Amino acid sequence: GALSAYRLSQAGKRVLVIDAGPAVPPNRGGYMETFYLAMAKTPESPYPENLSAPNPLTLDVNGGNGYFIQNGALPFASTYERVAGGTTWHWMGTSLRLLPNDFALRTNYGVGVDWPIGYDDLEPWYCEAEQEIGVAGNVADQSYLGLHFSKPYPMPGIVQSYMDQRIAARIGQMQIYGNPVTVSPTPQARNSIPFDQRRVCAGNTNCIPICPIQAKYDATIHIQKAEQLGAEVWYQTVATSVSVDPETGRITGINYKQYAQQNGPPTASGTLTASIYVLAAHAVETAKVLLNSRSATMPRGVANRSDQVGRNLMDHPIQLSWAKMPEPVYPLRGPLSTSGIESLRDGAFRSQHPAFRMEIGNEGWNWAENDPWNSLNNLVTAGTFGPALKAGVSDAITPQTRLGSLVEQLPMSTNTVTLSNQTDNLGVPRPTITYDLDDYTRSGFKAAAQASTAIFKQMGAVEATAPPSPMQPTAFEYEGELYQVRGAGHLMGTYRMGTDPTQSVVDANQRSHDHQNLYLLGSGVFPSVGTANPTLTIAALTLMAAKQMVADLG
Repeated sequence: GALSAYRLSQAGKRVLVIDAGPAVPPNRGGYMETFYLAMAKTPESPYPENLSAPNPLTLDVNGGNGYFIQNGALPFASTYERVAGGTTWHWMGTSLRLLPNDFALRTNYGVGVDWPIGYDDLEPWYCEAEQEIGVAGNVADQSYLGLHFSKPYPMPGIVQSYMDQRIAARIGQMQIYGNPVTVSPTPQARNSIPFDQRRVCAGNTNCIPICPIQAKYDATIHIQKAEQLGAEVWYQTVATSVSVDPETGRITGINYKQYAQQNGPPTASGTLTASIYVLAAHAVETAKVLLNSRSATMPRGVANRSDQVGRNLMDHPIQLSWAKMPEPVYPLRGPLSTSGIESLRDGAFRSQHPAFRMEIGNEGWNWAENDPWNSLNNLVTAGTFGPALKAGVSDAITPQTRLGSLVEQLPMSTNTVTLSNQTDNLGVPRPTITYDLDDYTRSGFKAAAQASTAIFKQMGAVEATAPPSPMQPTAFEYEGELYQVRGAGHLMGTYRMGTDPTQSVVDANQRSHDHQNLYLLGSGVFPSVGTANPTLTIAALTLMAAKQMVADLG
């Protein structure tokens, strides 16, 4: 939304943005203070809870329904923010491109669906997106994946951590599925040099949930740029539904409610009119607005003659493995991740089981076992104090490493976002989520776990991965083994792009098949997900769509 507003403002168009959340704070101090005081350092912990524009919370996944009404075999474990700048406040900053074969999964491997565009169509827009959000990386580190780059990254790559270097040295010449197991630096939207009036990354370890110095890109940057060019932004304004001319099919307005105080009741409502309308509230909230726009002439809601709005919800469900290295590797320093194993993102094996990328975590067992707190508490409980406690914590923490495998998930029409009969403070329906993994996707957990075990063995590390309790809502069984779904925060699908209006919601420019003056932006347009974190692709697709919008407006 911020990127499209900026590009339209650059072209001299009159732009109004409405945002459900509170305005951009004058500094990060308030959010940082909230984060410091939070007992649970979840992705949402720095940001205000707001019943007038509520959002899902990580702690609700195992504790029952929160904002999401969970109705599936598995809970949907990813969350997002409804504040100015959205979830780019708490993203990792990982900025990978999709691979060429990701765009033709059905053609190449006989599973999933194809995109209506290919890598070559999107490549120049990837270059523009990398420039706009400021990506640090080196082309040589990515080209082995079969990617071509018409322009270099705007900044040199972030330096790999000491842990990354030791893992790479210990893996050596190992192969899996005939692919070399290559540790490569991860392109990231964080500054390795001063860029776009942002500071250089100082190595703080809390990229999720918040960068304290804005070295990492967030969308407030483009909100401010759009405003400087004349765009107007209304905060605490929630889009509730869309109005349509039943004769022409053109959108005639966005209906909204406003609230004066967080957690307060609605204080105003109305309808906004324009020439072109853009919904950019990602996979859940965009689908919710469209479904909440039912009428006698459109009983399924707006942009939904295909009955695909709200369907095919996807994530990159994460398989987590952790181990102790045979030497200290000193985690808990620097960005949360600086390298990954990308060489298993593609191969002939995708006809049998999903691809996955393996993120190397610099936070030790913080995600896996809530360390360093657990190790410290265990030592204190055992009566260890003084120098022995200091040595014990060091011995427990310094060899820790973890691998997080982001598993490719296939679209399933039964994975849905629908409207519940429960509402928020403004009377807007809350989303019901129905979610599960098919056997193809579940087989990716087994493959990723086996690959992680093989890598740990190659390195001489002692694996400590603990199986989940069968009582955990996020646990599932596959071929006699228990696995746990962890959310990547990558909400995708629900209004996918395609060439067939009966099977998709938008075309390759992200314009609604049903309404010529409606664009739907964000990861909801993804027909399939590959294994790349989606933000860079969202940005590239947005810039491509913005060019078409400017042309439409003349």
